[in-house]
Amino acid sequence: MAAEKKLESPVTLFAAVEAKQHEVLRELAFREKRSLADLVREALSEYIKARSKKRRVARA
Repeated sequence: MAAEKKLESPVTLFAAVEAKQHEVLRELAFREKRSLADLVREALSEYIKARSKKRRVARA
């Protein structure tokens, strides 16, 4: 089982998602032996990284 990283300064975030999104996330988490929170943190990190790259390009 994959060990979760210990967060340095955790903040609890509430987000409502569609039932289908939740179902798919649960299936992925089960298959990957990870928590839903871990998958959401990864998705947020990737989104932030992608948006940051777009902003750098737009400013150039």
